[in-house]
Amino acid sequence: MRVMLTKTAIAVLAGGAMFLGIASAHSESTGNKEADFRIAEMKKLGGNMGAIAKVVKGEANYTEALIDNAKEISAIAANMAKLFPEGSGVEASRAKPEIWDAQYAADFQEDIDALQAASTQLVVAVESGDVAMIGAALKETGGTCGGCHKQFRKPKE
Repeated sequence: MRVMLTKTAIAVLAGGAMFLGIASAHSESTGNKEADFRIAEMKKLGGNMGAIAKVVKGEANYTEALIDNAKEISAIAANMAKLFPEGSGVEASRAKPEIWDAQYAADFQEDIDALQAASTQLVVAVESGDVAMIGAALKETGGTCGGCHKQFRKPKE
């Protein structure tokens, strides 16, 4: 049993590393260093959410490596406001100009605050190992992402 979990963990980590390597090899620079960094962080956020989602869906076994995924989500969330400096709203980033409009600043910050709170609870849930608790926390965290995307992210073309 212990060997099976170790092999599963190695397979999941190797697959994730390959995916991230392939994704970064195919990503193109926007010509804006801040936007490129933000896009990379958002991809990391999605990759970490995906790893946890596989466990919730029963597609992978729970391992303690998921704690690192949850902590990385929380770290990205904690840094979220800094990922949107003025002048980084290039077309390829899909970030809407409203992010930098003072009229929407409070709404954007509320969305960031909600993500930060939800991601902190996700870490607690993942540390518990309780898949039902993880699922609920992941749904809440994903919902905060979606809420911000609705108002502040352009649709994919």
